[in-house]
Amino acid sequence: MIKMNELLYARMIKMLLDGASHYTIVAETGIHTATARTYLRALHKQRAVHVIGWIKNSRGADTTKIFKIGDGKDLPRTTMSRAEIAKRYKFKQKLRKRMQKEQSIIERRT
Repeated sequence: MIKMNELLYARMIKMLLDGASHYTIVAETGIHTATARTYLRALHKQRAVHVIGWIKNSRGADTTKIFKIGDGKDLPRTTMSRAEIAKRYKFKQKLRKRMQKEQSIIERRT
């Protein structure tokens, strides 16, 4: 485990000038994820950094904040409308049915 010192803190601040997530900071500095998140949370609470974007997970949800130095307005998470959620659900249902049909055809052949 690497202890946070002045040099690592300076590297973190330099990264935040362009915008960085806690994952990026951990990869560059080698500090623990919890340490990076604690520092970012404290900086955010003091309005020294603000959220400029989000990294989406595999399901398309905004999960990881991207921070930048400065007292700016935080970018909110994107939300899907009920219609978009329903459209996505119906698409997945059609895909499942198609896969089941193909699977049953393969099973009949063997």
